[in-house]
Amino acid sequence: MAGIEINRRVNLSCLSQYSELPMPRNRLKTEEKILGAVEYILLNDGFPAIGINSIARQAGCDKVLIYRYFDGFDGLLLAFAEVTELWWQVDDIVPESDLQTDRVTLSEFLQTLLKRHSEALQAKPLTLEIMAWELSEQNNLTIALARTRAERGMQLVKKIRSHYQNPNIDIGGILGIFGAAINYLVIRTRRSPPQHMTEEWWRLQHTVSKMLEAYD
Repeated sequence: MAGIEINRRVNLSCLSQYSELPMPRNRLKTEEKILGAVEYILLNDGFPAIGINSIARQAGCDKVLIYRYFDGFDGLLLAFAEVTELWWQVDDIVPESDLQTDRVTLSEFLQTLLKRHSEALQAKPLTLEIMAWELSEQNNLTIALARTRAERGMQLVKKIRSHYQNPNIDIGGILGIFGAAINYLVIRTRRSPPQHMTEEWWRLQHTVSKMLEAYD
């Protein structure tokens, strides 16, 4: 199933309230179908379509099983968050090779990171849909995304500061402001034609470039 990258069998067995006993094979399959239904609906119909009834219909099971296996909708969202890679890894944005080459200016370095951030999000349509959902309500899935995003953001800033040791520049603040602008853009254009996204990104990239020149 696309998008769920963690070994689901291990994670699902941990979710069982009878974890000391082997999980029946048919239950594992049903749980996988239910989790797959969450992903399918988010990707194809968007977050407004997600709900107990639509998930059960897509999974081809009785909705009572969602309550039995996941303790309801909130528990299902938490389980889905635990088996889904919600955000990029820091090494995707700042690979070690970047820190071993000749140093470029801070503005050039940050421009590269922000571009990678944008590309990483565009490669995760599931994450973009959850981010759009986050703008309208909080639930276990959006909270898990926010927590992961914050943790990875702090790790990223720490890694950059170890390379560019300038206490007078608030790297976290810079990335926070421009990162938020990029997040909004990729969310708003997530279902737009590629050409529209290219035009919007060029304008934002040009603005970011001009503003970051002040830090050279």
